[in-house]
Amino acid sequence: MTVLDPTPPLPRAVARRYRHRYAVLDVETTGWEPATGDRIVQIAVCLVDARGVVERSWSSLVDPRRDPGPVDVHGITAERLVGAPTFDQVAPTVAALLTGRVFVAHNATFDWKFIAAEMRAAGVRLPVRHRLCTWKLARRLDLPVPNLKLSTLAAHWGIEQLRAHDAVDDTRVLVEVLREELSAAQRAKVELPLVRVAPRGFLDRLLRRLRRAVRRSAPGGA
Repeated sequence: MTVLDPTPPLPRAVARRYRHRYAVLDVETTGWEPATGDRIVQIAVCLVDARGVVERSWSSLVDPRRDPGPVDVHGITAERLVGAPTFDQVAPTVAALLTGRVFVAHNATFDWKFIAAEMRAAGVRLPVRHRLCTWKLARRLDLPVPNLKLSTLAAHWGIEQLRAHDAVDDTRVLVEVLREELSAAQRAKVELPLVRVAPRGFLDRLLRRLRRAVRRSAPGGA
């Protein structure tokens, strides 16, 4: 865990309007689809408070127990992964970082499905109730940009990208993009496109309750 240099807080009106704490996250993966066996090879998380201040950061390479996939994109070779922990070894740390936070990513559905799949495989509960996609928030802001790629938004706000498709640098850039978006959203009185995500434990409890209700309503049910 790394404690970063102090980040200047955003205007107080931002924290008053959006009373959230954020876990800004990026993953690099072996491919596009965890359902077909793709895995995470790198993860980075920055914790940001309601004032937009970075509290701490954490990152790790992750041994996917298979080939690393598109090395030409993320630059993570099999040699770099030697000695890296598997996801089940870092899953408790990831859970602790995400607890009580809004899960934030660019094209958040992609990162979410990988994190959800890895946490499920590790047998660790994913303690998240809401996620926020910075791509979707940028779309609500009607920005004068040709597209909503992370690199385009970074250039729009003068944020320097040092190494695209590196989870650590992408997360650093995304934190700055989030801060700019929150400020712009507050000025425009735009609501954040938060998506409610039920923890797996909640879904399991709900299914158990539904099954009990069905049994009780059946003829001869207890």
